[in-house]
Amino acid sequence: MSYMAQGCGAWQIGADPGHGAVRFRVFLPTGADPHITSIRVAGSFQSQLGGADWDFAGGLGLTRVDGDPAGTFWEATTADLAIGFYEYKYLVTFDNGEARIVTDPCARYGGLRDENSGVVVGGSSPAENLVRPLPGGRRPLEDLTVYELMIDDFTADYRAGRAPLAAVVDRLDHLVDLGVGAVLFMPWTAGRSQQFDWGYEPFQYFSVSGRYADAPGQPAEKLSWLKQLIGACHDRDLHVIMDGVYNHVSTAFPYRDLYRDRDACPYTAQTFGGSFPGLQDLDFANACTGEFIRDVCHYWMDTFGIDGIRFDNTVNFYVPGNPSGLPEILTDLAGAGPTFSLTLEHIDISAATLTNDTAATSFWDNSLYGRTFDDLWSGRLGHGLLDALNNRRFLTAGKVPTLYLSNHDHSQVAWQAGARANVGAPGGWWKMQPYLIALFTSTAVPLVPNGQEFGEDHFVPEQDHNTGRRVISRPLRWKLATDPIGRTLTALHRRLAGLRRDHPALRSPLMWPDRSEPDPGRFNPVGAGVDLDRQLAVYHRWALLDDGRIENVVVVLNFSDGAQTLDVPFSRVGRWTDALAGFDGSGTAWDVTVTGASAPVTVDSHWGRVLLYEDLE
Repeated sequence: MSYMAQGCGAWQIGADPGHGAVRFRVFLPTGADPHITSIRVAGSFQSQLGGADWDFAGGLGLTRVDGDPAGTFWEATTADLAIGFYEYKYLVTFDNGEARIVTDPCARYGGLRDENSGVVVGGSSPAENLVRPLPGGRRPLEDLTVYELMIDDFTADYRAGRAPLAAVVDRLDHLVDLGVGAVLFMPWTAGRSQQFDWGYEPFQYFSVSGRYADAPGQPAEKLSWLKQLIGACHDRDLHVIMDGVYNHVSTAFPYRDLYRDRDACPYTAQTFGGSFPGLQDLDFANACTGEFIRDVCHYWMDTFGIDGIRFDNTVNFYVPGNPSGLPEILTDLAGAGPTFSLTLEHIDISAATLTNDTAATSFWDNSLYGRTFDDLWSGRLGHGLLDALNNRRFLTAGKVPTLYLSNHDHSQVAWQAGARANVGAPGGWWKMQPYLIALFTSTAVPLVPNGQEFGEDHFVPEQDHNTGRRVISRPLRWKLATDPIGRTLTALHRRLAGLRRDHPALRSPLMWPDRSEPDPGRFNPVGAGVDLDRQLAVYHRWALLDDGRIENVVVVLNFSDGAQTLDVPFSRVGRWTDALAGFDGSGTAWDVTVTGASAPVTVDSHWGRVLLYEDLE
């Protein structure tokens, strides 16, 4: 069943930009009896028809339509309405006389208050808001640097009275300059409230949050802002990845209220896999739930042209050996092609196995985040760095981990760098530099949470003990990008992203040593690996190029408080140039000429060298 193709929700009839009738349509799948005897729709459109707005007793009655084996429809069509944005709800009466006011589970527009649904009449047409494709087509995820963007926080500092979706466009060139290849938008789907939220309590899956799409004086423009944003991303060759939350919904998920016995709602009848405290689990044991979520994904893929989906909290809707839930969704979406990215937030030891066994292309890997935060707190590099940088060794060809120093769930890494000394980013930001170099020279896809590039240093409590202090607004302070810290870190992110983009060796799965040594804390016999006593790391990256040559890169990292010189093993004699030298515009170059199996290399404190071989022949 295709919910959108069947016109579920509310849609304008025709495409007149100035006026039109609206059809309302509600679907209830075959199976559990909802015991509905009547549905009436009321809202802010009724005064247009000679009645009183929000008069449910005088609302427009929906007619029951049977005959489709998939289920039952209830539908009604208004007379002509003027251009505008209208909010609505349903009065649902059951066979025991109980009546409830229910919002629309398939609305395409989130209302602006009271958990309402919305519909637009007139305004710009779909033809005026076509999502232009990526100029060169989609690239594999492994070739991209991903930027995690929270729409509200990203724009709060500068958007003024504009719709946040429209304001994001202002800073897309910043992302291009940074070397970003994909933008992962935290959930834009509607929640139950218009208050600030991260978006992980979905309420209406086919809706854009009214908070993100509302612009004063332009009530008929809503979805157009998102289409224009995606088109603007594509014009800049930026892939768009949507954050999809499909394990759980808000406890106010409207479909439950359409059933006299809420517990009989097939979409939420029982827990499937696992539950998230305080939220309503979706039940993938019922086929209608999988159909619903697959249709949600296809709606955003087909109508808005997204280039990938990040699946939130997959641990709780995957049951080993059961194809329902996550595996079926991934198999269905794999039809979009191998360059449509399917990334799992599967924070579990089984993540690599699950990625290999399904159509997923990536998984979120917490290992470098954990290593970085532990080390910055303790003030010393700990064991396991190489393992964190090369979890790709567990994946089959074409699949790759997504690695990060932090993400929206955690404090900013610049905050952690100065947390132990209680000095914040200004007193310790440089300590994050070797970890940042490690991130971009790993075998994984680097993810950068918004603001990390200029040293934003918000603290996020891992557990707020139900105080509400975890999910609050933390606007990016864009002026930080222009201070000495911000300029330096932005330049370093830019150089590292550019190196990864331009050098296949830094995107390949090839790394040596490919894991931490059995004898922890010491270089291997030839001088590569990790030396915990000296707080140093050395590893090689390489790739076979199309012309048959091999591109070689040697990475040297110093996590200590002082400059150090060490004997570094090289794979070839000749000149090796440090690609990080002069990253800040200083123009200072550095290279080393190798005449044997190794050569001395000096590295400043909390810094690194990315040494590229120059083929002089």
